[in-house]
Amino acid sequence: STELCLLPALAALLPPLPGPGGPGPAEVGPGALPAELRAAVRALVGDLDSLFSALGLREESFAVGALSRVVAAELASYAPARNRRRTATNKASVIFVDRTLDLAGAVGHHGDNLAEKILSVLPKLPGHKTDVMVNMVELTALKTTDETCSIIAPGCLAQPNDPAAKALWESFMNLKQKEAVMEARRYLVEAASRENLPIKMSMGEVTPEQLSSYIQLFRNNLKALENHCGLLQLVLATVQTLKHPQTSKWDNFLAFERLLLQ
Repeated sequence: STELCLLPALAALLPPLPGPGGPGPAEVGPGALPAELRAAVRALVGDLDSLFSALGLREESFAVGALSRVVAAELASYAPARNRRRTATNKASVIFVDRTLDLAGAVGHHGDNLAEKILSVLPKLPGHKTDVMVNMVELTALKTTDETCSIIAPGCLAQPNDPAAKALWESFMNLKQKEAVMEARRYLVEAASRENLPIKMSMGEVTPEQLSSYIQLFRNNLKALENHCGLLQLVLATVQTLKHPQTSKWDNFLAFERLLLQ
């Protein structure tokens, strides 16, 4: 999204947890890291330097956590980065934060965020760390009850060539779930109207069944399908997430967590 860029190649990079007799957090330096982790840190530094070069950035680094201090120090002393900082015109503050500070988040059900739920409950797109499979059978005439139907290629969330889908994804990330689902309905109604499909706009709460009925209008119209394929994939992801049994479990867990916090 415009606010967030993920580097999935480095998804496995995690700070080592201090064990008994191991180095304390303050003592961790590049030499104390396992060889594999040292190589991953160097790869990250190289990737960041390439990214900052493309953006023309001269960075000032800050670190929170032991491994973050190592990464920031390696970037500061990296020869190509020193050369870039001498010539770059744009300034930026870069904050590195250890992911061990995230571990509690992995077992939390924090929010009312549609993007978080979609990414959590739908199956991962094969070979990808940050995208999911969207079942596209609903847009075909195929009758199957198989959830993992492999005849139809899956859809996904990344839709760089569809401006409406990109804008809707931003809504999924930034709005509360109820507002995001209403945005999904609005974009779908606008797309159907542009294609002169017989759509009736209804007010009130948006249900997955209502979104599915709107999606069905596109099914037999190949031109409309082609024009709005990216948007339809995101709305289908919404429908499948809202209907997923894991979503109701999520809401129950969230209620328990709120009670515990109180």
